[in-house]
Amino acid sequence: MKKKIALFSFIFLVVTGLFVFYTMGGFNEVQLEVLERKDISLSGRHFIGIPQDKKLAKAFQEIENIKNAHPEAALHTIYYAEPSGKLDTMEVFVGLESKLMDKSVKYDQVIFTGENVIIATIKSHRFVMPGPSKIKNIIIDHAKENHLPIPDVFIDQIIGLDEVKVIGIKSAK
Repeated sequence: MKKKIALFSFIFLVVTGLFVFYTMGGFNEVQLEVLERKDISLSGRHFIGIPQDKKLAKAFQEIENIKNAHPEAALHTIYYAEPSGKLDTMEVFVGLESKLMDKSVKYDQVIFTGENVIIATIKSHRFVMPGPSKIKNIIIDHAKENHLPIPDVFIDQIIGLDEVKVIGIKSAK
C-alpha cells in the first residue's frame, strides 16, 4: 500500500512539475530570424567590476529610469565578461537605443554594423528561459549550418518580463 502511495505521489509531482514548466513557457522553441543588415547604435553605461558593486546597480537604475520615460524602449545589455562567482570581475554595457537618449549627457556609445545578423527570440518566464550559453550556442550553430558569419557579440534586448531577444552580430574588429 505504501509503495502505491509513493508511486502515485511521485507521478503526481512529475505531472504537476511538467504542467507548471509548460505553462511558464518552458517548452517554447527559440525563434530564429536572420536580418541581412542591422545597424545598432546604443548609448548607456559601461561597467567593469564585481557584481555587488553599487555602481553596477546605479548604472542599471539610471538606464531603467530613462527607459520608463519611453514605453517603446527596450533595455540592452552586452556582457563582455561574465563573472563565475560573486567576487569575479565582470564587464557589461547597459543602455538604450541612442536616439532615445539625451544628447547633452555624456553616455558611453557602442555601435555595431553587421550583415546577416541572427536574432533569437525567447518567450517564456525567466525561471524557465534557457541560459545565455545555450542561446549563444543555438545562434552559433544556426550561423554554421547556414554558412553565415559567426557572431562574436551577443546583445540581450529585454522586451518584457517574458520576452528577450538575443542579437548575435559579427563585430568588425
